[in-house]
Amino acid sequence: MKHTPETVVLLNFVCGDIQKLARAVRDKHIYTMVMPYTVPTERLMAEKPVGLIVCRDKAATAHPAELAKFAALGVPLLELEVTDTAAAAQKAVDFCLNVCKCSGNWRMDRFIDEAVADIRELVGNERVVLGLSGGVDSSVVAALIHKAIGKQLTCVFVNHGLLRKNEPENVQEIFARNFDMNLCYIDASDRFLDKLKGVADPERKRKIIGKEFIDVFAEAAAKVNAPFLGQGTIYPDILESIPLDGNPAGVIKSHHNVGGLPENMKFKLVEPVERLFKDEVRQVGRLLGLPSELIDRHPFPGPSLGVRHVGAIERDTLKMLREADAIVTEELLAADWYHKTWQTFAIFVPVKTVGMKNQHRTYEYVIAIRSINSVDAVTAQVVRLPWELLEKMADRIVREVDGVNRVVYDITQKPPGTIEWE
Repeated sequence: MKHTPETVVLLNFVCGDIQKLARAVRDKHIYTMVMPYTVPTERLMAEKPVGLIVCRDKAATAHPAELAKFAALGVPLLELEVTDTAAAAQKAVDFCLNVCKCSGNWRMDRFIDEAVADIRELVGNERVVLGLSGGVDSSVVAALIHKAIGKQLTCVFVNHGLLRKNEPENVQEIFARNFDMNLCYIDASDRFLDKLKGVADPERKRKIIGKEFIDVFAEAAAKVNAPFLGQGTIYPDILESIPLDGNPAGVIKSHHNVGGLPENMKFKLVEPVERLFKDEVRQVGRLLGLPSELIDRHPFPGPSLGVRHVGAIERDTLKMLREADAIVTEELLAADWYHKTWQTFAIFVPVKTVGMKNQHRTYEYVIAIRSINSVDAVTAQVVRLPWELLEKMADRIVREVDGVNRVVYDITQKPPGTIEWE
């Protein structure tokens, strides 16, 4: 953003809870940024911080030379050793309010006004193309850019055949109902599924899906003739790309920038929510009029059902997974458990077991159900869904989904298990 509020910078001297501290301060409507202790002072002061908070774990090195460098800047500075996250968060908030005299003006309605002004100034009369997935981040960015420049935005929605039940129709209907937007829908299901035929290795599947998506999007974007690319990059994406200790090996994951688009696609980026945490993105979405069915939905992986279908993907087994997953969601909503879990979904397991259906012996596939809660997806805890709810899900799946005769429940935490099965 060009227009920034009063800013407090958290300097990361290797603190595992740095994001939680930043979120705690932002909850008091005080804008925070996280920077590594290796940041040049010129870059730091370009943000015009009203305060600096040095954050480090108990075992982390103090780096006295760097501390002295920051202390010499003449900006109020708080040094604390994070042993109790809640206590450290309260100390940081008190410092911002009482020492830095922050007014607490970081609010999402103000953010929207400033972001709209920034987008208009950046884009001018040019066009923007955006890959719309139907997820929270890309949907909010689409609504925000559309508010700023209207028909200068074109959204490309690619159906790769791995979406949830009725998702292609629902996403198009939501955006048609709420926005008069240029939306290019591409049904490339056969193209993706043909490329995936017979491929069982999870990494190969991911790479095929990613490459094919890039190719389809590139073909569509070339027809739009837009110099700008809109992206749903959010602040955790950036934080996880910053080395914790100044060492590139300390990066949690690489910030994708243009999502791996070919080098010959020269775009200037429009990333209006790149400084927002996930819950702030949801707030912006609500203020822009996006419905709860989109804003409050569970996270969904980029490769979609492709990483929830173990083994090679066939059209008939993919249909089983899609139907089972829809039943899980329907029953979760009916039991008022959807918003009590972070993610709950079905997995297709390419294992056949003996069973009974309609008083006849069957030899059919297994569906697994996974339900977890998490804050940052780094760790995840299994949700103890009510037994009656699980029984109802299992009963419906076995009765209604042809080809399935057994349902199991995944009770593995992360770690050692991952959230997705592939």
